[in-house]
Amino acid sequence: MSVVLIRLLGVTDGRRPRTAGFEINKRGIEKMQREIAKEFERAARKHPIRVPVQVDAPETPTASPVKAGIEKDPHLSRLLIWLDDLAALQPGVADVSAYVDSAGLPAAEAKTMALQLEQQGLVQISRDFSGRDCQVFLTDEGSLAARQLRALQADPVARFVHACDGLLHWLFQTGRGRDVVEVMAFVEAPGSYFAGDSLSVDEILGALKHLNQRGLVRRAPEDPNTTSSIKAAVTDSGTDCVLSGGTVSDYLSRQQRAGDTYTFNNSSGIVTGSQQSVVQNNNFGFDASALAEFAALARQLAPTLKASPEHEEVLIQDVEVLEEAASAEQPEPGRIRAAYLRVQEALSAITTAGLTMLAQQGQAAYQAVFGS
Repeated sequence: MSVVLIRLLGVTDGRRPRTAGFEINKRGIEKMQREIAKEFERAARKHPIRVPVQVDAPETPTASPVKAGIEKDPHLSRLLIWLDDLAALQPGVADVSAYVDSAGLPAAEAKTMALQLEQQGLVQISRDFSGRDCQVFLTDEGSLAARQLRALQADPVARFVHACDGLLHWLFQTGRGRDVVEVMAFVEAPGSYFAGDSLSVDEILGALKHLNQRGLVRRAPEDPNTTSSIKAAVTDSGTDCVLSGGTVSDYLSRQQRAGDTYTFNNSSGIVTGSQQSVVQNNNFGFDASALAEFAALARQLAPTLKASPEHEEVLIQDVEVLEEAASAEQPEPGRIRAAYLRVQEALSAITTAGLTMLAQQGQAAYQAVFGS
């Protein structure tokens, strides 16, 4: 045993031991502990210990868009707002059948509507053994969706867009695409509701004016004996809009990009003007073979332009439409023009060698067919 350890432990000599042969030097041990602690402190200051810490930001609920176009469903949107109002007054289970009764709907709709909301994660059905499945809890997501519906109710742009779409589709369905319909009857239709709120008369009349100015509907002459009667019918362009499956805004945007549309069928004259859609019979030959050849060339060269897969797919689809339109037995100039413009638009999104030559070929073919 070393001298230092003997001193720390307080061992005397072997002839006169104290307390079982040795004595512990507590002061020496405490001093040693203090010195060791100081060494650790100095080492820690000189070489601090660094522990990587990853801190994740707390999750906060974010508003997701209203699901599955529920704002266009007159009953589901109103039901969701009704459930949210009820939850604010009396949290807990709500009975969907109570809303169905107040809305005058068939009793069987209660279960269907509850299932539709549950499928979208907006409610949770409290299932029991009764087989009704009409008792629901409003989820947090459902509460957020109800808040978004209220925001949409105060959005004039969203309301006007829906008014135009809803009125046009209703006129088409009610008038079977051709008959004149009383416009104000739309107030009683389900489509006159948006985000759980009914459209006003001014909003409906504003949508009618917009559709009429764009040639999608045609207002009938007003009956002098009736001051409140406003009738309208869907035009051919309006029918095309409905059958396209898109919105009125989408349809009008496509028409503006494509320009005027002219359809000639065995006619002996030329129609000029700025109409959006002109139909005329034509008996002179319309040779679009140059554009058909250009489309075939573009289809063959598309894989060599080194475009992205998305751009190449769009280009091939557009040139196939152009080739089909230009090769038809009775080619329609308006359709060919629109298809050609789409091909040029697709080509403009590609920057690669050989594109200039192809674009020039297209311009030459276009001039050969249309003369300008």
